[in-house]
Amino acid sequence: MRSKLSLVLLTLLFAACRPDRSDPAAVLTRYLSATYQQDLRTAYEELSSADRAFRNFDAFVHHMSMDESMGIEPLMKKATFSIETLEIDGERGRAVVRVHQPDADRITEDLLLAALSSAGSTMSPAEFDQFLKKQYHDRPVPMTTVRKGLGLVREEGGWRIAAGWPQEKKIGHLLLEAARLEELGTLEEAKTKYEEALRLNPNLVEVKDKIDSLAFGIKPSLEEQRDFQKFVNKLEGKTN
Repeated sequence: MRSKLSLVLLTLLFAACRPDRSDPAAVLTRYLSATYQQDLRTAYEELSSADRAFRNFDAFVHHMSMDESMGIEPLMKKATFSIETLEIDGERGRAVVRVHQPDADRITEDLLLAALSSAGSTMSPAEFDQFLKKQYHDRPVPMTTVRKGLGLVREEGGWRIAAGWPQEKKIGHLLLEAARLEELGTLEEAKTKYEEALRLNPNLVEVKDKIDSLAFGIKPSLEEQRDFQKFVNKLEGKTN
């Protein structure tokens, strides 16, 4: 009888310790909080089964270390976020998050001369962390606000974050090609490539914004073409 009671208590304790996955907003908040606090184990456990199958924990840690913000890791704990929108459609969810975080570009510029004058190139990672904290000990950290898109998926056991890693490589190629076409001035072709990338991962807010900006840039040129054609038709005595 005692062993059965112990088993029941252990089961209840285990259930109580498991994170609540019934609320997608709670899952999203838990993932973002863990990410910005560098609690990568917790962040990884919030990911979808497809993402975790594609990239194990060690690969995830390496992937996160490649992010430019990780160069200023000690300061990233100052980041705050709010959920701007959260839309649920059946088994899928889509969120837009507004993040107020340290500005990696401005901080890098600030630190470059200071690091060079302090032999920063020979610092160990631990020494650089201390150097970074010292630089902003008595002055505000430059901050910026960005919008990020995140997907969610409802699996057995509840909601998880859908990072879309299996499509990541193909999306990367499409974005590089789109940027190249944009530099060449072929905006329609660039827009098409961005749209292909967005179809693979509809949560890429930055890509959607890029498409919108390109559409705005393309529109005047199309209008100019139509106006020119009207002018030609008028010269030829044609009616529209």
